Amino acid sequence: MIYYAKSVPIETISQHTDELLLRLEEYKRVNYESLPLLNQRDWELLEIAVRYHDVGKTDLVFQNKIRSVINEELLKTNYDSDVPHSFLSVMAIPYDLLKIDKEERKILSQIIGFHHERDVAVEHEQDEIIDTYKRNILPFKDEIEKQLGTVIDKSSYGTKLNVLHTKKRLTPSDDGYLKYVLLKGILHRLDHAASAHVPIELASEMNVGHYVNRYFTDKIKVEKRPLQRFVEEQQESHLVIVAQTGMGKTEAGLLWIGDKKGFLTLPLRVSINSMYSRITNMENIGFSKVGEDGIEEATGLLHSTSYEYLSTLEILDERLLSQMHNQSKEFANKLIISTIDQILKFPFYYLGFEKEYATMSTSKVIIDELQAYDPKIAALLIRAMVLIDQIGGSFMIMTATLPDYYFKTLLKKMKNPRRPIMFQEFIDDTVRRHHLKLSNQSIADDEVIQEMYEKGISKKVLVICNTVNRAVEIFDKLKHLGAKVRLLHSRFIKRDRERLEKEILEFAHNNETGIWVTTQLVEASLDIDFDILFTEMSTLDSQFQRYGRCNRKGIKSFEEANVYVFTNNVSGIMNKKGSVYHYEIYQRSLEILNIYIDEIPLLESTKANMIKELYDENGLEGTKFKDEFDRTLAQFEDRPHYDLKKQEAQNLLRDIQQTQVLPIQFLMNEEYTDALYLYESSQTKLDRKKYRKVLESFTLSVNKWRAKDKITSEINGLQGIFVIDCMYSHEKGLLLEEVELFV
Repeated sequence: MIYYAKSVPIETISQHTDELLLRLEEYKRVNYESLPLLNQRDWELLEIAVRYHDVGKTDLVFQNKIRSVINEELLKTNYDSDVPHSFLSVMAIPYDLLKIDKEERKILSQIIGFHHERDVAVEHEQDEIIDTYKRNILPFKDEIEKQLGTVIDKSSYGTKLNVLHTKKRLTPSDDGYLKYVLLKGILHRLDHAASAHVPIELASEMNVGHYVNRYFTDKIKVEKRPLQRFVEEQQESHLVIVAQTGMGKTEAGLLWIGDKKGFLTLPLRVSINSMYSRITNMENIGFSKVGEDGIEEATGLLHSTSYEYLSTLEILDERLLSQMHNQSKEFANKLIISTIDQILKFPFYYLGFEKEYATMSTSKVIIDELQAYDPKIAALLIRAMVLIDQIGGSFMIMTATLPDYYFKTLLKKMKNPRRPIMFQEFIDDTVRRHHLKLSNQSIADDEVIQEMYEKGISKKVLVICNTVNRAVEIFDKLKHLGAKVRLLHSRFIKRDRERLEKEILEFAHNNETGIWVTTQLVEASLDIDFDILFTEMSTLDSQFQRYGRCNRKGIKSFEEANVYVFTNNVSGIMNKKGSVYHYEIYQRSLEILNIYIDEIPLLESTKANMIKELYDENGLEGTKFKDEFDRTLAQFEDRPHYDLKKQEAQNLLRDIQQTQVLPIQFLMNEEYTDALYLYESSQTKLDRKKYRKVLESFTLSVNKWRAKDKITSEINGLQGIFVIDCMYSHEKGLLLEEVELFV
């Protein structure tokens, strides 16, 4: 009899286990020195866990599941209860033979017993597990041992399972907790990488810092800046860096990562895609290693639509593209550019969180633009930094503006860090960029629209609004005047938004003049530089991000105002739920801006001081902003383990108010209907993924609660995509009447 582990592709338990052992050898070679929390005995326990983790799959019931898929004759079973194979694997461990002591038994049993997290409590199925082991596995002991090369326990004592009871699961108060997290997390990685048929570590010999240094010396031929020299000297520290736009923060972060595995996180997917392209481009940093099969190995991309983005870049067939995507999903690349929901949700302690958390132990993590996240997400990130330190990893917070209260909280929570925390500001007041003019008019006033129109004749003019509806209103007024104007916001379908993002980048770098009307979508996501900015008032951190889209390098004249800020009838601001920005922070921002408005130009050091004043702990006392941050952080510190599924944790980090919709007119679009037919008739998973990508290019995301009266039904066969009964324009996006579906 052959004992199978997998059906697609067909793989025996012995073959699958051998694949894990190969990856364990490679993982240990690369990471042994970086894991001082593990001793030699711990590595031995990990190898035991690898050898026994799937022994429970020899259960005849499990074997028949696979046989039915691969069309092999079913086996006669002695007992027909269907129990999790991981619990049966625990029954198979011969503790006495392997000289495993009491403490090790608990850790090893839980590593193996929970390497698949199930909605099954072992205490409710203990009798069935024992009987299955006794009747479906033990009668074939000799054959199993011969085929697997592993001795299994001849006894079937149920007491072995007691350490798997829900109330006995290891938590931070238990001795050996961090060791358990590391070993279980590594086993997850080994198992998942072997199942996906991807390596455990790629490009391990490469040092991204060397590529940055080569970029400076050979390509752009410039000296490193003070920020970049500082971080390169502080590679063994946690870093908190505040640096203005144009200081070379990206290169600094990569120099700090050096020869370690690195994760670079950014708030917006479009920024991440652009960063991936820049880092791998041989004309730029060029941190790239292409394997024999043509797949990028050094740098990975990881976010909810990274597969779709990669498919536009790489000339690969679907199989290789899927493999490339899986490499990043399994954290194999040396450097991974990611959104936080892919790697930093472990503070939720969801089922299986150990894989993410253990990966942090040998990694360096960069959090870019901390201020771009709302207080709840910022609290999660602060908690994640504390936990990363505890398990032996490193972090760097790299931001243009840093709420002082966040930093003070981080220091307070990290009482005895494993490595020092270094804080440094890099402000250069010789770079003078912005001459502000504050107006008590509305940005939508006719007089203001006329001024935009006139300046757009000879200049590049950028207009940033707080809401999509206000942006559309201004676009219509400018269009009525005959202005050369374009519109970009979040209410475009994916294919149009990608086209518009490409066009605004091209416009920003050519000699054209004209006007682009946008929303806060462009604050940090696009590398653009305009001559003049018209903006609605927002919070100061948002304002300074917006100003960075104008006179970016400080080489244009600021004798006349180049940033116009409008404070009357500001869209999206309200003292209730649904406000684009925290109302109290907005009001404080307005007060502080009024104090400094006469400084011409507005110096970078002044901007930094304004942010410190805005987020001063005493000034924040009693605000909803501080209360939200403090309450969320306290909840994470007291959070129970193992009560969330991975997807639930992911949803909590993503904007779960959003739902994917298809404007109703595209139901009759020929390209859409052709793709739908091919999707429905696809025979392979790869083909379905390919055609679904085409279908999703006709969709966009809306707020599901505000849009509930417009959403009609889920599209048959396309789970998670709904039809929305609104017309759509390729020039203006989704056309709404009175319902605000976005901000």
